[in-house]
Amino acid sequence: MSLKIMQGDQYAIVFSGTQDGKPLDMTTIDEIEFTVDRLRKTYPAEVTLDEEGNFLFPLTQQETFGIQRSSQHVQIRVKFKGGATPTVIGVDVGDISVTDSISKVVL
Repeated sequence: MSLKIMQGDQYAIVFSGTQDGKPLDMTTIDEIEFTVDRLRKTYPAEVTLDEEGNFLFPLTQQETFGIQRSSQHVQIRVKFKGGATPTVIGVDVGDISVTDSISKVVL
């Protein structure tokens, strides 16, 4: 993942919803955890799914101001439905480059 954000940005980070190049079978998934730096959000709570099957991880200005300037790691963990012991699989997505904002004012 090669994404650059600036402190104070506000939008959704788009994550592709595929496995082995195919769309995820959402009927087999109970929950998905997305972690960017110290920000943790889950689907279907805070993260939404668009009509193309992409996950939208929303960021507020306050949240991005709280991310330290540097390269921040991104991980995703998927909890699958089924059985007494559900399967949880983690994926290392890579890093997001965060640049410092001169202004620290929320617009």
